[in-house]
Amino acid sequence: MSLRKRHKKSWPKGFPFSLDLNNETVFNNLKFSAKKNPNQDAIIFYGNKITYSELFLEVKKIAGYLKKELNLSNGERIGIVMQNCPQFIITYYAILGIDCVVVPINPMLEVDEICFILKDSNITTIFVASDKIKVVNTSLKKLKYTSVPLICIQYMDYIKNKFNVKLPEGFKKQNYNLGTNYYHKNWSDILEINDFQFSHSNNPDALCIIPYTSGSTGLPKGCKHTNRTVNTVINSYLRWLPVPPKSNILTTLPLFHVTGMQNSMNVPILNGNTIILMARWDIETAFHLIKKYKISSWRSITTCIIDLVNSFNPKLHDISSLKSIGGGGASMPQKIASKLKKLTNLDYVEAYGLTETMAPTHINPPQNIKLGSIGLPLFNVDARILDIETSNELGVNQVGELIISSPQLFLGYWNRKDNSKYFVKYNEKLFFKTGDLAYYDSDGYFFVVDRLKRMINSSGFKIWPSEIEKILHNYEGIREVCVIGVSDLRTGEKVKAVIVPEGSFSESHFLDLKDWCSKHMAKYKIPKIFEIRKSLPKNKMGKVLWKNLK
Repeated sequence: MSLRKRHKKSWPKGFPFSLDLNNETVFNNLKFSAKKNPNQDAIIFYGNKITYSELFLEVKKIAGYLKKELNLSNGERIGIVMQNCPQFIITYYAILGIDCVVVPINPMLEVDEICFILKDSNITTIFVASDKIKVVNTSLKKLKYTSVPLICIQYMDYIKNKFNVKLPEGFKKQNYNLGTNYYHKNWSDILEINDFQFSHSNNPDALCIIPYTSGSTGLPKGCKHTNRTVNTVINSYLRWLPVPPKSNILTTLPLFHVTGMQNSMNVPILNGNTIILMARWDIETAFHLIKKYKISSWRSITTCIIDLVNSFNPKLHDISSLKSIGGGGASMPQKIASKLKKLTNLDYVEAYGLTETMAPTHINPPQNIKLGSIGLPLFNVDARILDIETSNELGVNQVGELIISSPQLFLGYWNRKDNSKYFVKYNEKLFFKTGDLAYYDSDGYFFVVDRLKRMINSSGFKIWPSEIEKILHNYEGIREVCVIGVSDLRTGEKVKAVIVPEGSFSESHFLDLKDWCSKHMAKYKIPKIFEIRKSLPKNKMGKVLWKNLK
C-alpha cells in the first residue's frame, strides 16, 4: 500500500502530503521575528519581560564577543549547561549566529557524565550557570582541560521584579571560585560591550546542534543536526498545529532536550509568540502562570498532565485560557486523558519523536485525535514497519520495528564508527532504525507498542510492558506503574509490576488486583511480582528509568 493511500482518509483536509524544504538558517528565524515584531514580548521569565528587539540585541552582543574576543572558528562546539532561562535562549542563537555548533548539556548530570560529553564533542567553550560551575569546573580539572573558557551566568540577572511564586533551587546569587587555571567571563560584563560585529554564513546544510541522547540504552550519543533538519521540524509543526502569533506559550520542558528546544523555544520564536518560561516544573507555578498570562498553548509530557489533573482545584485555579495541550515522551493513560477532557474540554494531542529526528515525526491531527496513538507521520516523513527477524515490510496491525526516513533525520552520531548499524536501505532510501516496536491501523494511525529492548520473553511468549501498563492504569487506586521483566530460572523472564498507588495499598488490594488482572489480560501477561513504591525513578524529561527497577 502506498503511503499516500495509507493515510488518505485520515489526512487533515487541505493539507499537502509534503512541504517545500526550508532554506533558511535557525538564526535567521529569530532575525526575521525581531524585524517583524520588535516590540512584542519574546520571553517573560518570572515577571521579567524581554522584547524581540531586546532579545536579538543581546544575541548579537554575545555573538560578537565570541567571535572577536575568543576568535572562535566555524563549526567549533560550544556547551550550554543551565536550567531554562533567557540566557539559554540568547546563548543558543548567538552560537548559531557565528556558525558554531550548540551542544546542550543536561544540568542534572554529574561529573563523569559531563566529562564524557565534553571529551566526546571536543567542546572548546562553555556557558554555565552559577549553580553548575562547581560540577563543570571539577569535570574540566578531571579531563585536564586547562584552556576551556567559561562564560558564567546568574539566573537572578533576569529577575528584576518581585514575583509571587517560589523561585527554583539555585536561583539566588552565588559566589563561585574558578581558581587560576581557567579563563572566565561574567555574562553581565559581556553585555556591557557594544561591539557586536560578526558574520553569518546562511548555510542551511551547516551543522548547527549536537544534542545527546539520554544514554538510557548505553552511552549517550551526539546527534548531528543541521539548520535544515531543525527547520524541517519547526515548519512542519507550525503547519500541522498552527498557533496564533503573539499568543502566550507555556514553556516547562527543558530546553536542553529537543522536545522543549523545538516545541517550546524554536517554534514560538519563528511564530512570534511570547514564551512564558519556567526554569523547572512546579505545578503551582504553572497554575499561576496559566492564569496570569492567559496561556493558550502548552506542550508537555504525561508526568506534568498527571500532576495537573490530580492537583486542580476549581476554587483556586483558572486554566480556562488553554486552547491546546499536547506532547509525547510516554503514552498518555486513557484514565488521565479522560480526566483532562472533563477538566478542560481539551484532547491531549499526542506526538512521537526522537533526538535523532529533532522531535516529532508523528502527531495526532487535532481535528481527529485517536487516543493511544502517536498519530500520523508528518509532512515528508516516510514511516514503515519491518519484521524484526526477516526485515520484510509489514502491513496493517502487524507489530515490528518502526523505521523512518525524512529530511529532518540526523546525519548520524558524532564521533562514532558504527553509524551504519543504525540505518537500513529500503526502497532506495536511507531509513533510521528507531528501536521502537510499533504498528499502524487501517486508518494509517501509528501506535508504539514498546522499546525493542524492553520486550519480555517468558516461556517463548513475547510480552510488551507498555501494553500491561495501559491495562493496569485502569485499575482504581494506581497513580503510576512500570512493568519490567526479571530473570526466572524456569521461564527465562517473568513479569514484574512496580506500582505507585494513589493512597494506601493493603494486602487485600493485592488480592483484588491479581483477581482483576486475571479478568483483563491473558494468563502469561499477569505480573508474577507486584512492588509498591512511593515514586518511580525518572530522568529530567519525566521518562521512567525502567532499567533502574531491575
